[in-house]
Amino acid sequence: MRVRTALAVLVAVNVLWAAAFFGYIQRSTTPVVKPEAPTLIAKQTNALSLSNAISTLAPQSTNRIAKTEPNTNATQRGPKSLPSADKKFGWQDLTSDSYLDYIASLRSVGCPEKQVRNIVVSDVNEMFDKRRLEHAIKTDSQWWKAETFMGVLPMQNFANANFDEQRRELLTKILGESWDDFVKLPSLSGTAVNLTGPVLGALPSDTWSSVQEICARSMDRHQAFLGMRMNEGGGMDNIEMAKLRDMTRQDLAKILTTEQLEEFLLRYSHNSSKLRQDMRGLDLTPDEFRKIFRAIDPLEHQTQLDYGGPEALSQKQREQLEAQRDRAIREALAPARYTQYLLTKDPLYKQAQIMAMQYGMNGKAVQPLYEMQKTIEAKRLQISQNTALTYEQRNQAMQSLSIEHQQTLQRLLSNGAYRQ
Repeated sequence: MRVRTALAVLVAVNVLWAAAFFGYIQRSTTPVVKPEAPTLIAKQTNALSLSNAISTLAPQSTNRIAKTEPNTNATQRGPKSLPSADKKFGWQDLTSDSYLDYIASLRSVGCPEKQVRNIVVSDVNEMFDKRRLEHAIKTDSQWWKAETFMGVLPMQNFANANFDEQRRELLTKILGESWDDFVKLPSLSGTAVNLTGPVLGALPSDTWSSVQEICARSMDRHQAFLGMRMNEGGGMDNIEMAKLRDMTRQDLAKILTTEQLEEFLLRYSHNSSKLRQDMRGLDLTPDEFRKIFRAIDPLEHQTQLDYGGPEALSQKQREQLEAQRDRAIREALAPARYTQYLLTKDPLYKQAQIMAMQYGMNGKAVQPLYEMQKTIEAKRLQISQNTALTYEQRNQAMQSLSIEHQQTLQRLLSNGAYRQ
């Protein structure tokens, strides 16, 4: 009985080991497929979500940047050809297509728009500084001549040189329509005074604009003062007028160099205008005019501030002032030219100067008019002192002299060389 039981148990154990063995063999011949790791799936899902988020938010981010730093070139131009690395671009290239390629290349490599604007505006300003200087030299007047009117009045010579409009068109072509939202430039079309010549024409644009503003304020002050005096029924106050002129000088002296201020005063000051008329007929050179003005302007300006003018001085003070003026002029002129200057003190010469102005004649006419006046005056004196003449004869001689005077004057007036 015990033996039979032991044999049954042994058989059962062998069957179990056989089943286990065949199961192992079956599993080893079946290919194993490993499931994807949950972390990898999560990473792919997160990456896809981030990509979608970026593509969704991209337009909003672009708009936000455009509000702070917009692309001012609405129709952005790509470079048609790459500029040579050796090429140096500047204001002289502004009107060429190569400059547009240069700017497009800067943008294509990521140069900030603000920096692009700075480069373009700097080049454009340099170009128009050159153009303004050329125009100022070309339109400069003969400021030393009596027949040339120089004054602080609305400009006329800039009619064909609208630099503001030309500059705007060029900047718009290069930068686009909205460049002026970020760049504020001083105007180049002032209306107070025509700043001509190589010195005033070379003023930086901001200084040039400031001079225009100072002159405009000066005109407003003068007009307001004259209007007030007229309303009050008062006459001209020469001291107050001199103070107004001095105020303008002081304002200009704050922004101009000594050389620039002198160039301005030579052309547009009250004293230079007066000197031109006083020297009418002498045909001064620019250098002679400058030397005389430099010598007498401080003296006359101070006299005007203190007294209003020489007419307010006593006889002794006038003589002293005239002596100082003559010494300054004698030092400024060659001896022969100073002798000619002394003619201007002759009352007949002053009459000739006045006549030339009245009849619209130039400075060359003053000397012939002066000779005519001297001849007529000498004959008039001779007739009046001739005791041998009767009253009727004297009257007839005076009438004949008057006719001679008119005929001589008509000949001078008809001479084209004496016309302005």
